[in-house]
Amino acid sequence: MMTREHDTLTTDAPYLVIGGGLAATSAAETLAKGRRGNVYLIGNEHYLPYARPPLSKAVLSGSATPTAVLLKSEQFFRDRGIQVVLGDAASAIDTTDRVVTLASGRRMPYKSALVATGLLAAPLQIPGFSLGGVHTLRHLDDALNIRDALAPGRTAVVIGGGFIGCEVAATATSLGVNVHIVEMGSVLMQQALGREVGGVLTARHLRAGVTTHLSATAVEIQGNDHVEGVWLDTGEYIRCDVVIVGVGSRAATAWISDGNIAKAQGGIIVDAYCRTSAQDVYAAGDVAAMYSPLTDRYVRIEHESNAQYQGTVAARNMLGKPTRCDAVPFVWSKQYDLDMWCVGDIRGYDMVDIAGDIARSEFIAAYSTHGRTTGAFGVNSAALAAARQLLRNGAGSFTASELVRRAAS
Repeated sequence: MMTREHDTLTTDAPYLVIGGGLAATSAAETLAKGRRGNVYLIGNEHYLPYARPPLSKAVLSGSATPTAVLLKSEQFFRDRGIQVVLGDAASAIDTTDRVVTLASGRRMPYKSALVATGLLAAPLQIPGFSLGGVHTLRHLDDALNIRDALAPGRTAVVIGGGFIGCEVAATATSLGVNVHIVEMGSVLMQQALGREVGGVLTARHLRAGVTTHLSATAVEIQGNDHVEGVWLDTGEYIRCDVVIVGVGSRAATAWISDGNIAKAQGGIIVDAYCRTSAQDVYAAGDVAAMYSPLTDRYVRIEHESNAQYQGTVAARNMLGKPTRCDAVPFVWSKQYDLDMWCVGDIRGYDMVDIAGDIARSEFIAAYSTHGRTTGAFGVNSAALAAARQLLRNGAGSFTASELVRRAAS
């Protein structure tokens, strides 16, 4: 049953799932299947849990309604006896007394708790960021507000040329909006993918009519009550009607001040079973910093597939069914006619090996660190399965050409 009232819980403490995304939903479903007590899912938004990848694509374009991106229906949760608390964010956790406090003041004891609060959009620390018409994109309401602002013929400035910024630019361009991207790198997505791969994506945006401002940084958003333009450190001024800021994100963990929960890489440290350093407290999805044998360090994987997988693994362990996380992370992106995927972890690479036809935007890149291949990125490539298999099997080092051969065999 759906609930927003501050009812008193029974003395039989429930499982608490804190978050409203894919990790939280998969965890709640798994807990309900193997239930040994009540299951509560606590979300800070007024929507049922929804998928976030469509926000920059189908929702922004208007081809998907808010209902269409819900992960599960209200009936789904009701049928499984999952109590959903909406619009009441967790504000504190006391791991000694085993209680989570919500923004409303409601105190919820727990048998076992999962933190799956996801990410927050990083703010831009420049004058004018708070003006009307300046947006970040992380929540469903953000996407709906941006969609309303992207009328044909208007001019939009996208600050940040990473995955989100480029997806927003592609969608806005398809709506007839004049788009400018401001990116500090010499090509779009350079920090994530490198100069050569980023150059391919930059060229595609240019062909679509996007104006790029590379090796540039926004220093001021100008306007009275509403944005009128953006000043760059190059001295250039871009007149615009709307600004979308996509300069990164941070894990939503500031509400956790309990010293028993260790943090690293901006998130919560977990072991291979999604256990935190506090007894009966778990973390999954974007907030979880787990040791990666691929890169020999703690990493947070901000991928949809990882969130779903870790949510399920965490729930199984909460039920006393020992399960390790051993999947290879995967993420995808769609920009114009480019179907892109990334598998493994390509951060911190020192070498990129590319095979395929870059001119036709059909290629794969293998990323290595200290001689070990840690991930791969493909554009209109069928080599995804081969890359996942090699990474899962701990192949150590392999080339992009090897992935192409395996995909063709």
